[in-house]
Amino acid sequence: MTEQDVDDVAFLTGTNHRVTAPISHSICQSSPLIHNRDSGGVVGNESNSNQAKKSLYENHGVATCSHNRALCIATIVFAVLFTLAVIIAFTGPQTDCPCAGDLKSNYVDDKANATKVFEPRATNGQIFPWNNVRLPTTLRPHRYNITIHPNLTTLEVRSQVSIEFQAEKETNFIVLHCKNLTILDKIVQDKHGNNLTIIKMLEYLGGEQLYIEIREKFRKRHNYVLRIRYNSRLNTEPEGFYISSYVTKHEEIRYFASTHFKPNLARTAFPCFDEPQFKAKFRLTVFRDRFHISLFNTPVVKTDGLGFYMGTGLLYDEFLETNEISTYLVALVICDFSQRNKQTESGVSVSVYTPEPYLSRAPFTLELSSFFLDYYENFFGLAFPLPKLDIVALPEFQYGAMENWGLITYRETEIFSNVGDNDTFIYAHQWFVTSLAHQLAHQWFGNLVTMKWWNDYWLNECFTKLFEYMGANDYVPNWKMMDQFIIDKTQPALALDALACSHPIAANVTDPSEIDAIFDTISLNKGTAVLNMLANFLQKENLENGLNDYLTTYKYQNTETKDLWNILSKNTNQTLDVKAIMDTWTNQMGFPLVVLKREEHQIVASQKRFLVTVEKGNTTQHTLPLSKYDYKWHIPLSYFTNNDSEVKYVWMNRTDVKFDVGADIKWIKANVNQTGFYRVMYDDDIWQALINVLKTNHKLFTAADRASLIDDAFSLSKAGVLNVSVALELSLYLKNERDYAPWATAIEHLKAWARRLSESLAYKSFLKYMRYLLEPATKYLGWNKKKTHMEKLLRDRVLPAAILCELNETISVAKTHFQNWMVHNKSIDPNLKEIIYSAGIKYGGMNEWQFCWNYYKNATSESEKQILLKALGVASDPWLLQRYLIETLDTNLVKPEDVKLVLEVVAANPEGRLLAWRHLKAYWPTMHSLYGNSTILMGNLISAVTAHLSTPYDFYEVSTYFNGMDVGSASRALEQSLEIIQLNINWVSQNEQEINNWLRKMK
Repeated sequence: MTEQDVDDVAFLTGTNHRVTAPISHSICQSSPLIHNRDSGGVVGNESNSNQAKKSLYENHGVATCSHNRALCIATIVFAVLFTLAVIIAFTGPQTDCPCAGDLKSNYVDDKANATKVFEPRATNGQIFPWNNVRLPTTLRPHRYNITIHPNLTTLEVRSQVSIEFQAEKETNFIVLHCKNLTILDKIVQDKHGNNLTIIKMLEYLGGEQLYIEIREKFRKRHNYVLRIRYNSRLNTEPEGFYISSYVTKHEEIRYFASTHFKPNLARTAFPCFDEPQFKAKFRLTVFRDRFHISLFNTPVVKTDGLGFYMGTGLLYDEFLETNEISTYLVALVICDFSQRNKQTESGVSVSVYTPEPYLSRAPFTLELSSFFLDYYENFFGLAFPLPKLDIVALPEFQYGAMENWGLITYRETEIFSNVGDNDTFIYAHQWFVTSLAHQLAHQWFGNLVTMKWWNDYWLNECFTKLFEYMGANDYVPNWKMMDQFIIDKTQPALALDALACSHPIAANVTDPSEIDAIFDTISLNKGTAVLNMLANFLQKENLENGLNDYLTTYKYQNTETKDLWNILSKNTNQTLDVKAIMDTWTNQMGFPLVVLKREEHQIVASQKRFLVTVEKGNTTQHTLPLSKYDYKWHIPLSYFTNNDSEVKYVWMNRTDVKFDVGADIKWIKANVNQTGFYRVMYDDDIWQALINVLKTNHKLFTAADRASLIDDAFSLSKAGVLNVSVALELSLYLKNERDYAPWATAIEHLKAWARRLSESLAYKSFLKYMRYLLEPATKYLGWNKKKTHMEKLLRDRVLPAAILCELNETISVAKTHFQNWMVHNKSIDPNLKEIIYSAGIKYGGMNEWQFCWNYYKNATSESEKQILLKALGVASDPWLLQRYLIETLDTNLVKPEDVKLVLEVVAANPEGRLLAWRHLKAYWPTMHSLYGNSTILMGNLISAVTAHLSTPYDFYEVSTYFNGMDVGSASRALEQSLEIIQLNINWVSQNEQEINNWLRKMK
């Protein structure tokens, strides 16, 4: 080890065996000494800005002034200013404007506004030379060499980084990202190791940017290196490079350090070009205690000790250099976890790391990971590009999971489930399977090939959301994941995208912090559904070949959405212009209503934008933003008929079309399995024929097709396009339905109708109709543990709906289970807990509610807590609901991210609807101060509370309260909420009588 190495180790470990450079407490003040590890040289360097700063503190001659003289001068100045002010006030030009006196003192005229240019200021007060959120592209990094020593006791982190980069254009400055780092030394060298003269270094806190200017020029296509030595601290919040802890079974507190850099927090751990497009290779050396291990994106290639001569007792790990990777995917974990390992068929080493008590649950995670790695290698036609994959269960992690390349991190409570065990909570089990499928798909789609900028974040995320269903469907075919897909993704997206205040999938991102607010439910669910439509019309072979071509062409690179569209077009032999098709779906908001009418042996198909409008039948677009596609789409219209079960496609290329089906057909079913992102309106004869088939032989249609007919009928009636009686007639067949997808779809619509009708004369009759439909399904499903996965999912939909509509037999059984649990401590099937808890609370009183509240406070399982939070909100006593809402203000009792869930269930309860709204209104300032940094949470709170309001008074209350209030990025959620309230009001006024008349006939 050279003397220079000793110096570096001394700095990084905090020992005093060698004299190290003095530590500066300002990022802009540099130490005059920096050591060059590679060359062993020492460079003296003090920037002009530092010399200027130094001169401010040097003792120059100082002018003096006596106290009396100073007082005299001040009095004279004040008198002159006062006199001038009086003269101006009385002689200046007057105005007749009655509001002139109302102008605010900080008023700036338009001319001043037009000419004023924002000038970012560095920490030393100088103008920061770079005024852009995005970094310049004049320099491109290609390797980071990072050495880091995090002290998990003091939280101090000592680090150094060398960034090798190439000049794309001639320039004389570097701009990179840096946040909460104290720069001690910096040096810039050319490829020969010659030092370049740094004349200026500035930090801009607002942009989290560092500016370094040199006297010389960076010459085009020449290589350079920037070396920085710096200090930082481990974050105590779970983001960036942070510290956390867990408690062992022996009640010991153990600490670990981990990273979460997505989308733009790598800059908090090391200075870097922190944008996805600046991919580079990474080498890492980590100093750690002997009782810890360290994990990185790649395997350890060397571990050595320092204690024999440095006296530190530390070890250091050197890791294999990564391939080109974006900074947000870099990951590091330092912990004392235990490991289980397995090799895949292709030789990838898969490991699970977790605290010791959970190690026995690791085998399922290993089995599942191996399956999906093999699945994606076959699907994408490319081997997993790394030699290992680690999956780490973190006891404290605010995200469900993160797809870091080769080092996936999970929240510990989310990662473990027991496959094939009837006591497993089905949703937790299914969530983990789909989540792991999602994270592993990212290893190729997002990690191997990455978007250039966050504008295309939706594509990365939506493709992997689609793959999670496709992969899980292959893993467990009897889970019918693609049927679940239309319930989870397609239908919710269609419901929101039908609002006038919707927005396109594609969006312009100026700042990565906006990602969560911009890419909301519409963007991500619709984006995923549209990609599913793409996958279906391309067909499997073309899709697989296209994705293989795309990943092979652009591996280790960055792309834009158009690059994928172009390659997919090539793989259809240019028979489809995928970009032209997809642009109509991603670059304009909304989706089409396809209207089908029969004319002899032909079907006439026309298209127009589908809107759930506030006025019945109003589909005009004069208030909509202009679209260069004129709200027309390239529609892959799929269909089959009673005479021909083969699925056929007709392309509606932003036009209406006619196609032959034969003169003797009775019906046509379009949008097969609801794989298309559009709705279908049939003529009256076809509707009636489809309803007849459902009544006589509903299994002639797949479960997904039955679900799509229900979804279209109820949604079209909501928009005033189809009479509500048609939707009700169609729903009659449900008494014979036993599949998940149709019931899940129907229950969502039936519950929504019940909520809207809750203050109308038709309410009790409608509940009676729901009981008529649901009772056969409740008897079929029963309460037995031994049900299939899909039957458990179905029961979880049907039994709560039966309790909602007051089906006595279901309520009685549920109450008995509840009393046995509460009084006799009898266990409850995890998959029946929510139903039983809800029934016990809804039809119980104070004792039942208090018992569950105490149980919640003592529960350690997150899934158990979630179930209890939902159940506590269905109480029938308004006083209990009010108390519950007040309890949510205590963040020690209810986590901030769970407040939305509480408000949602209370607002859905007819007894709590107005209580939830009044609570939000009364405590909005409190909630804003607690959660204001989370624009998603604030928007979710508004949506949750207002979703079920349906009277003119409700609309007045909400619109008046928020009028003129700055709600930030929650404004989109507020706009949606106001539109939904108005839609609810109009729907009730227009349909209440028709529904009442139909229900009377049913008697």
